[in-house]
Amino acid sequence: MKISKGDKIDEISLPKTDGTIFNLSETRGKKVLLTFYRIAGCSFCNLRINEFKRRFDEFGNNFTHVAIFHSPKNNLENYMRKHGELPFTVLADEEFKYYKKYEIERSLAKTIAAMLFKAHKIIPAIVKGYIPFSIKGYFDIAVTDILINEEGVVDQVYYAKKDIADHFSFDKVKDFSL
Repeated sequence: MKISKGDKIDEISLPKTDGTIFNLSETRGKKVLLTFYRIAGCSFCNLRINEFKRRFDEFGNNFTHVAIFHSPKNNLENYMRKHGELPFTVLADEEFKYYKKYEIERSLAKTIAAMLFKAHKIIPAIVKGYIPFSIKGYFDIAVTDILINEEGVVDQVYYAKKDIADHFSFDKVKDFSL
């Protein structure tokens, strides 16, 4: 089922990079950006994680980010280690369970569009070491951003439209968080 404004997300239980299980219900009472990213080594995804880490203090005090990757926990841990300690939660959905449940799209056309129109972003990613050396997961996932209010209700949802790396803007997320 695709997520829509006004929905309540069912419980999501997945391992964090340290192996402990995280439940989405732990965020109740906070504003949340829940993002279904691609694979752990995705250059675009790692640039977004890097930006959120670097600018996390711009978000409201009652806000968090929950990042889900279609990757094995150990592979995700290897890539996230490059970021150092993160002020938000990163989860591994190796079995693609929640991607299927919430109809997160896989699209070769959107993958090609990102490679053509966002290729200039790959160079800074490579400089930072965000190179998908080991691709463990589906490479053609089109990311999805979900803004959830303090009551656990979906305020806004964005299934990537133009390409696989098509997110809410940082400023949109920031405005929601405040």
